[in-house]
Amino acid sequence: MTHVDLPAAREACPTSSQKLLADGALLVDVREADEVAACGFAGCAVMHLPLSQFEARFAEIPRDREVILACASGDRSLKATYFLLYQGYTKVTNMKHGLARWVARGFPITGTAAAVTAGGCGCGWGTCC
Repeated sequence: MTHVDLPAAREACPTSSQKLLADGALLVDVREADEVAACGFAGCAVMHLPLSQFEARFAEIPRDREVILACASGDRSLKATYFLLYQGYTKVTNMKHGLARWVARGFPITGTAAAVTAGGCGCGWGTCC
């Protein structure tokens, strides 16, 4: 096995992500289906690719477009960001603090914010905020 030096992952908070999204970036939500059904990102181009299926399906993510990876808190999406960097993707950014901060900033959502703010994000850690 060869050693690969990866660049540090770029990260942006939800507020900074708004400019990237307005400029055409694709938001990739790596949360599981039940989490997305309860509360999801809205107001931008969103692709749902659960982390549980990420390794098998990552090739569906365009290489020629800016991509922002997001989850409930930014931890799972950071793993996905590094996975894509390892696969040779260069236009990837992790959304720090994820949907929890997106909701706190009042950005558009589907479903109900209570699913996130009440700790019902489905991440298994209790609360993500």
